[in-house]
Amino acid sequence: MFDLPTLFRSTRVISPVALAGAIALSAGAAGAASFEDSGRYIFVPNRASADVAVIDSRTDSLVTRIQVGNVPHQVVIADRVGKMVASNTDDNTVSIVDLAAPERAKTLMLDVEPEHMELGPDGITLAVGNIGAGTVSLLSLHTDREIARIDGLFEPHNLTFSPDGSLLYVANLGADHISVIDVAEAALISEIPVVGSTPVAAAGEGAEEEYQGIINVTRTPDGRFGFAAHGEGNSLAVVDLRSFGKVKNIDLGELPWRAFSTADGRYMLVPNNGDETVSVISTSRLEVVATLPGAEDMTGVNTGWFETVAAVVSRGEDKLVLIDLIEMAPAGEIALPGTPETGVTTPDGRKLYVALSGSDQVAVVDLKTRTLVKTIDDVGEEPWGVTMAGALNYCH
Repeated sequence: MFDLPTLFRSTRVISPVALAGAIALSAGAAGAASFEDSGRYIFVPNRASADVAVIDSRTDSLVTRIQVGNVPHQVVIADRVGKMVASNTDDNTVSIVDLAAPERAKTLMLDVEPEHMELGPDGITLAVGNIGAGTVSLLSLHTDREIARIDGLFEPHNLTFSPDGSLLYVANLGADHISVIDVAEAALISEIPVVGSTPVAAAGEGAEEEYQGIINVTRTPDGRFGFAAHGEGNSLAVVDLRSFGKVKNIDLGELPWRAFSTADGRYMLVPNNGDETVSVISTSRLEVVATLPGAEDMTGVNTGWFETVAAVVSRGEDKLVLIDLIEMAPAGEIALPGTPETGVTTPDGRKLYVALSGSDQVAVVDLKTRTLVKTIDDVGEEPWGVTMAGALNYCH
């Protein structure tokens, strides 16, 4: 296994061809190259520079940048096959990069505006929501091909697999229901009403600009319940993902974004952008246990340090709002030097990385001390998110 920092200590930005040459030299000297230690790296899609930055989490330093398509929205790391996939919304494509040999990168044409992606439990099946077309593509990362395309969706946003990978739950940003897809049959088999049942946007058309339907279905670790916030309804639907029935509705604040789970699955945290609050929901009691101050334009929530703290990302105020999950109380704020987008917590819960689109940096936060410890410069233009293998990844 080659060591990335040694391999790239003399370069900041590298093309897939040059990267392949470096890997080939390393492989010749030390055997077959591999990314078996890919869990140490942070991957950052840059929308304006059309590349993905790679950061070593051990040294918190930039390793390289890999070119992909135009306006990459999200990145997925498929450890099982050693690949990185970027969805490129301006190109209507995905870039599939072999992490051991980036010269083998492939470009697949999909439907209109592929954005959000979700890797199946098998580590091979990738679901991609084509938000502009009202379709979902299923890809095989063994063959690097699109194996099915399902229509009948309404601005498909985030995607959630069942624990066994047999079902895919699709959050419709332009409708009031969750769509259920049978993965093996590549067929839409059910629709779960959240608030009402009338779609706002016809499949393939854009929803009204101000309308916010369902952003995400966040499931419990056992796959029993799904939590779907409905922006227009100011509520959170609790859905039985096995029977496709709604269990109850939980009232939230104004214009809730989506539910973010703690790593242990005990709580769901929902930013309410309309009234700048955060609702904390107990997954055992299925009720709100705290409503705490938030901030303007909250894009995400990350938890860590033995699930004792949550960091709420505020794009509107360039800061993190901290919540003590033991006391269920505000725990201060961390000012950021640029506009934050989304973040990722390392699997050990120690560090939080946040993409700063306004300053072309990535912020590093120590969740034990609850302090900003470093900013990583020159990661690319308009970093949009961060992804790490084995972490609780999410996108906008």
